Amino acid sequence: MGKLQKIRDYQKLHGTGKTINWLVNNVKYRLHKLKSKPIEFDYQELSLEEKKYLIPKTKGNVFIFGTVPFYDIGGGQRSAWLARIFNKLGYQVFYLFAFDSSESKKFKLEIDCVMHKAIKNVTVQDIEEHVQENDIAIFEAPYKGFKDYVLMFKQKKAHIVYENIDNWESHLGNLVYDAETLKLILTNASLLTGTALPLVEQLKVYLNRFDLKAKVVYIPNAVDDELFNPLKTYEQPTDLVIGSKTLLYYGSLWGDWFDWELLTKLALKNPNIQINLIGDDNSVNKSDMPSNIHFLGLKKQTDLPSYLAYVDYAILPFKTDNVGKYVSPLKLFEYIAMHKKIIATPLPDIADYPNLATGSTYEEWQKILNSKKKVDISLADDFTKDNNWYKRCFDILENLSKKAVKKCASKFYDNLSVIVLNHNNDKVIFRCVDTLLKYNERYNYEIIVVDNQSTDGSLEKLEKMYKKTQNVKIVANSKNGCSSGRNLGVQNATKDYIVFLDSDQWVLHKYWLDNYLDIYMKTPDVGAIAWGAGWFNDYGHSYRFVDNYEYRSMPPMIQARCDIGYLATCGLLMSKQLFTQIEGFDEAYDPTCYEDTDLALKIRNSGKQIYYSNLLGVGHLPHQTTGAGSSAHDKLILEKGNYFVSKWKDINPDLLKYKK
Repeated sequence: MGKLQKIRDYQKLHGTGKTINWLVNNVKYRLHKLKSKPIEFDYQELSLEEKKYLIPKTKGNVFIFGTVPFYDIGGGQRSAWLARIFNKLGYQVFYLFAFDSSESKKFKLEIDCVMHKAIKNVTVQDIEEHVQENDIAIFEAPYKGFKDYVLMFKQKKAHIVYENIDNWESHLGNLVYDAETLKLILTNASLLTGTALPLVEQLKVYLNRFDLKAKVVYIPNAVDDELFNPLKTYEQPTDLVIGSKTLLYYGSLWGDWFDWELLTKLALKNPNIQINLIGDDNSVNKSDMPSNIHFLGLKKQTDLPSYLAYVDYAILPFKTDNVGKYVSPLKLFEYIAMHKKIIATPLPDIADYPNLATGSTYEEWQKILNSKKKVDISLADDFTKDNNWYKRCFDILENLSKKAVKKCASKFYDNLSVIVLNHNNDKVIFRCVDTLLKYNERYNYEIIVVDNQSTDGSLEKLEKMYKKTQNVKIVANSKNGCSSGRNLGVQNATKDYIVFLDSDQWVLHKYWLDNYLDIYMKTPDVGAIAWGAGWFNDYGHSYRFVDNYEYRSMPPMIQARCDIGYLATCGLLMSKQLFTQIEGFDEAYDPTCYEDTDLALKIRNSGKQIYYSNLLGVGHLPHQTTGAGSSAHDKLILEKGNYFVSKWKDINPDLLKYKK
């Protein structure tokens, strides 16, 4: 049975309003069953009725040609991170790989791609039908199986990027390196990137060898600073072995660049320390290893922060040989983000990294272990902000073309007010405000922080820190209330458009609002768009939140959807005019619960539509204020929920729909 016939049969049973739910769940099911196969979903095949619930991505396509699948090493390799972030930036991502994973354990991961296939299972024609002019094709190896694709992308006038990620002229390239393919890629590439300084020099040698001219830039690895978040509370892993000093390494264990001699001597000379190793250890001879070296096996990338949170030192024991010296160690960026002390061998790229000490011998490592030097958190945080994966994707885009990222629309530049509530959030509010300031050049918004009767000193600290800061206004609310606080923020706003953020959110990159502004510009019926949303249950209460679903209920080919019941204010954009027209938040919901659900229904009741999209460039550390999960909070949810349902059954009960 064809897709459209299934959709229409479903509509006859359930109505067209649930069509998108069927589509999303169908995509989710196929991803669950076929994790390494493509999502076969063609937006163009849908009827006008079906399309009205969806806004497809229109920025273009990014094609990533990797050596291994997305799920290799738990999804922690560079190609997987680029795929994730280009997807979050609003691109459709196609991921093709040369070889299947050789690891003993393969993880089920959310694969943020429209297509994820082995190169042997597709043809050039399969890919060509998706390619448009100015799309981006990223190749991370000169593998001969990629050759015909390079020619096709050149013919289609796409941008070709070659990423020199390893020294393929070493034994690493036995199955990968093909000189003819390398020359073809270099000849036709729009951009060449080296992930380590020696790899940049290698690219320059190649260009001289082939008498070519191309743009060569240094773009090292990076970190996802939303995942590797030192402010989050993590549960200690049960298999982590704790000692007088606890050390951790994760990554490849099979390579001859791994310095087992150094690590073994360190363990033998220091029997009270515990060295934990995460990685595929099937090829390692463990029988002769000291008893304080522990092999924990493979882990998902998402599990790693919990291990880092409980160790004293994160380590990198790589030999500085013909492989090791060409490495940009991705894990170091993650170590730094988690505020760890780091011991490493002296690789060319890492000399100036914060909180890192280097040594080539176990004696030098032992001396570092005995040092009393503390972690410089400020240096680590500044380094992390400048070295996240968003920055790397923008490095690629901006080096390809100055027009790759358009200017902010004049309708919004200097015309946005960002409103943030604070209530005893000394732990997180300053990261929120600092990142808003760091990434404000593109938008020139004003920042209004409303304090809801904090007693932890955060109000006084906010006033002291930002008193003389341009574009920041600190306002004290006379009571502790989400509705009253946000209403007060809007009263103090001087711009035409409002962005609501929670204090436990922070901005991840300089183009963080672009996807929302784009949706607002091209969607006439939009009343609000938000980063959080959900559906109702049969009684009309807020029920399923997008966080309960894979991809946060947003398939990789979709920019936004409007079949949701309500929006949350943890990242919401709307006009001040509409906010005033619907009389803002109902302060009967103070101190909290259901005030954002109520606002969403007010917007819908005014004749405007609400949209949900996860493509807002913010991180989130949830439940820093509300006490979610406590009996008092549960009681508040029930009380405010009953008021909400009663209110809207009188006003417009049809709005208490969209169930999931």
